[in-house]
Amino acid sequence: MRHDIVGERATFDKGYSYQEGIAVRQIVFPNGQVEVSGFPMTQWQRAGELHRMPRAARGKSEKREQNEASATQRATQGIRLRCKAIGATVMITLNTRRNITDLDEFMKLFDRFRRIMSSARVFHYVAVPERQKRGAWHLHIAVEGRVARHFAIRAWLRVVGGKGEGYCHLPRPNGGKGRGPWATHKLASYISKYIGKDIGDREMNRKRYWTSRGIAVPRRQVYGNWGAYPSMYEALKPILADLHRDFGIHDLVAHVSARDGTFWMATGPRPGHFFGPPCPFATEQDRVLASIRQDRLAA
Repeated sequence: MRHDIVGERATFDKGYSYQEGIAVRQIVFPNGQVEVSGFPMTQWQRAGELHRMPRAARGKSEKREQNEASATQRATQGIRLRCKAIGATVMITLNTRRNITDLDEFMKLFDRFRRIMSSARVFHYVAVPERQKRGAWHLHIAVEGRVARHFAIRAWLRVVGGKGEGYCHLPRPNGGKGRGPWATHKLASYISKYIGKDIGDREMNRKRYWTSRGIAVPRRQVYGNWGAYPSMYEALKPILADLHRDFGIHDLVAHVSARDGTFWMATGPRPGHFFGPPCPFATEQDRVLASIRQDRLAA
């Protein structure tokens, strides 16, 4: 945490406390990707009162549009973080010949597909449904590691009832023009965009995406609170310097809003860099080679 940018907190006689500035948070992923976000922070707190205020039931609030926008934002963030956490590099799209308009019915088919895929290897995934123009559902899935194309196709055809009853597609990056696996941060951004397409047609309590169990998303860390900053751009200077020094700015994506006083930055995977425990499937030779690479980087 950057202690040199922590703002002062003022406490008043009536029990209120007040603090303002820019709050900065960061998330570090195992492959070296980093997300940094900053937002205005003006807090008025009074102990023992705020948490006792009555709340409306889910989906019953008068601020429905605002709540839906917030739910969409949270779901988009959840998809992006989980894709990055598993290191997703493969995308699978599933659809059916039959016009299945009931999402629950379609997800039962996916559950059978997931079980078949899990029988061969650990199958970590993040799945987002999308409604087609004809009204039927299909599914976009971000998957970690290698996926045997023919095995996935056979698994889906087995679920839907044979050839001609469905389609399993493993699209390549860059609209089919790219080669090799997807870059994790680009796949995370691509698949998360589907979350908002049909959000208005769904109930507030409905799930918006599905993930496998056991995905460990890194905890959001407090970078610091910038107090009495002259401008948001001045606050960005030390943050960018630290980001460049500690993680690099490979494939950096940044969104800065001068109107709202917010910013969000994300880096791509850092080549030759790894934050996290060794893979349980790695051989002893892999561990030795990894140790040599780390020693070279340290030198």
